[in-house]
Amino acid sequence: MKKIRKQILWTAAVLFLSGCAHTAYLGFHGKSIKSFPEIHKSAVSDTQCLGCHDPDNNPQGPPTPHPDFIGCLKCHND
Repeated sequence: MKKIRKQILWTAAVLFLSGCAHTAYLGFHGKSIKSFPEIHKSAVSDTQCLGCHDPDNNPQGPPTPHPDFIGCLKCHND
């Protein structure tokens, strides 16, 4: 019984910590660009996102904590 409980807890922890969906759901992730549509309406590529949010690029907006990650619009353009 203890082994099964341990496996269930381990599986739950791995699922919870993998991917970025859980952080968005729990509010740890950045706000959606839908919150500021007038500023982001011209953003159609990740390079445009990182042009404003890259911490090494004198960001105009809040810096991203993951500038090397691609998929800005995939995660933030819900």
